[in-house]
Amino acid sequence: MRLLVLSLLAALVLPQAARAAECTLTPKQVVTRFMTQFYIDKDVRGAFETWVDPGYIQHNPMAKTGRDAAIAFLEPFFARNPQIHYDIKRVIADGNLVAVHSHGVFRKDDPGIAVVDILRVEGCKVMEHWDVVQPVPAKSANDNTMF
Repeated sequence: MRLLVLSLLAALVLPQAARAAECTLTPKQVVTRFMTQFYIDKDVRGAFETWVDPGYIQHNPMAKTGRDAAIAFLEPFFARNPQIHYDIKRVIADGNLVAVHSHGVFRKDDPGIAVVDILRVEGCKVMEHWDVVQPVPAKSANDNTMF
């Protein structure tokens, strides 16, 4: 019986470990591909199904956790707002944590938002997400820009 339980556990765990071991991309490469497909190409479902783990942990308090919840929220949002444009300014990696600094614009006359997404990657999958969003002001106390 004990051998049967160990065999079943190995069958469940080893394929996951093997998939993670097969990943030859760095966390920065994974996130760059994910964010490009998601933000730039606006392929929400494709990006999330390819690059995000089903057990994805979401830290934004306005969004539910899980990959399917993200798709269910973001697909209709992008469909209702086809004019949205994101420009990825920089991608910074520290181990398996990757930060993406981007500029989102919702309409032509809108100065937009500055976004920093922080993603934790394991293998070739995004496992966890935090974000910070700040409106771009019409007037700034300096000439440095937010980007």
